[in-house]
Amino acid sequence: MFKIFFPVLICLFLTIPSYCQLIDNTWFFGYDNNIDTTDEYGISTITFYNGIPIIKQNNKFPLNLQGSNSSISDSSGNFIFCTNAVKVCNSNSEIINGSNFFMNDNYEESGFIFPQCVVSIPYPGHEKSYLVLYINYSYSNDLTFYATGIFGTTINFENNTAGELMNVNETVLKDSLRLGHLAMVKHANGRDWWMIINKINTNVFYRILVSPLGAQVIGTQIIGPLIFNGVGQSLFSPDGTHFCSYNSVSQSEGSYLDIYNFDRCTGLLFNHRQSHQNRGWGGLAISPNSRYLYHNFELEVYQYDLDAPDVLASKVKIADWDGYQSPFPTTFYLMQLAPDGKIYSATPTGVDVLHVIHQPDEPGMLCQYEQHGIQLPTYNSFSIPNFPNYRLGPLDGSSCDTLGLDNRPIAWFRYERDTMDSLSVRFHDISYYEPTSWSWDFGDGTTSTARHPVHTYASAGKYEVCLTVSNAHATNTFCRTLFLGVSASDDPEIQERISVFPNPFHTQLAVAAGSNLRHGMFYLYDLSGRLVRQVATLTGVREMETGDLATGIYFWEVREGGERVCGGKGVKM
Repeated sequence: MFKIFFPVLICLFLTIPSYCQLIDNTWFFGYDNNIDTTDEYGISTITFYNGIPIIKQNNKFPLNLQGSNSSISDSSGNFIFCTNAVKVCNSNSEIINGSNFFMNDNYEESGFIFPQCVVSIPYPGHEKSYLVLYINYSYSNDLTFYATGIFGTTINFENNTAGELMNVNETVLKDSLRLGHLAMVKHANGRDWWMIINKINTNVFYRILVSPLGAQVIGTQIIGPLIFNGVGQSLFSPDGTHFCSYNSVSQSEGSYLDIYNFDRCTGLLFNHRQSHQNRGWGGLAISPNSRYLYHNFELEVYQYDLDAPDVLASKVKIADWDGYQSPFPTTFYLMQLAPDGKIYSATPTGVDVLHVIHQPDEPGMLCQYEQHGIQLPTYNSFSIPNFPNYRLGPLDGSSCDTLGLDNRPIAWFRYERDTMDSLSVRFHDISYYEPTSWSWDFGDGTTSTARHPVHTYASAGKYEVCLTVSNAHATNTFCRTLFLGVSASDDPEIQERISVFPNPFHTQLAVAAGSNLRHGMFYLYDLSGRLVRQVATLTGVREMETGDLATGIYFWEVREGGERVCGGKGVKM
């Protein structure tokens, strides 16, 4: 019998250590609240502190994220800044220095509508500094948009916790380039970064190296057939061995999927393969184990095996669009691998859902592509954050492993409960820096050396689960306390993962749960104690129409099996 696993109701008393490098922890989606005063607009956020997505609404965030979207958190996952390739917003919801990256006729106050026009990284060798790389763009007489160059701005937080822009709009590369497609990967020395971008409608690729000396073009490479200008998505595999690009050119020309191998030492591409399609919008992502390439392709989703002798021939369909609309068609578009080891997918329309691949390391349908699996509290135009793999270390033993850095593994994991057996838990390793062995202690006297074990406990209770990972360089252990089958009111993390928004509210009120309460219910009462709304709580966001309610103060509570878990109050305007 097929089983579905949901996030476990857990209590985590051990905070994420600073070396976890959760730089990509905070994701932003949506529109500035100034666009519309209704509750459907604004910014949605997702964070992954405990390996489980926690979804909230941010009513103060002043950026529109229509296409390009890049953010940075500190190594512990605390949000630092976000940019839409035009402005930069800090953790105080302030525009840093009143920033406008582009002071010309082409910049858009609301942010770039094209994807992957900006990417952010920690500035190598510069403490508390970050480098934001972005394009400027123009268009020809036939309204063909293209990039006119790559530019950089440093954001420094050493002397100003609100952030300071420095060396604004420094030119990295001035040429006509393919629009967007800004992807980066760690150099094999484990410190510096590579960016590969090609000259418009050519097979000439620029190699850009970011080091403590800055971002510099160090050469070009000619490889394969012409790469036509178009909108799409490019990325490196998590291990840095592949560079993949999907490019939607036009209705007449169709689109192209290009797959290369990549040398992290030299920054050179090799072993090019290309596939031509007759249509349109789409995006790419690669599994955490770097084996499976996922291709969102308008109405269909495909998986390719990058380890197969003939990668293009390994193509397997894993999803057809199911026709769902919310309120527009939720077809397939840009994708991004998240810190929880899952892949999330946006749509090319302004909707309030994301698709999710739950097990991307698995072949074929075992990857579990769930359509509209994440409910957002606000509409998202069609953007998704553009993150490189910040947790890639050096290529140990290579000719350019010259800085004395080693892949010292860091243990981390998420776990999910079997919906058919409350005592059965699937543990999923999401450790990084190349562990080669895994040792689990489930806290009940049993152990496992599997990477992703499923364990069934004999009884409900409190268990400390520890994962120890090792390689030739080091060993690391990470532990979490699991409350399994105990009272929800005794589990403080459940309370932390429940949020009710917006406050004040108007025509809609939403309750978001980061974990699944098996029998959870949300109740809303007016000032006299009369029950006016109730709804079952599920993982994600549940919305309620509140337009008919009178203005005033309301009280809410969440109950699990009749027992109160948490509560609060809100104001109806």
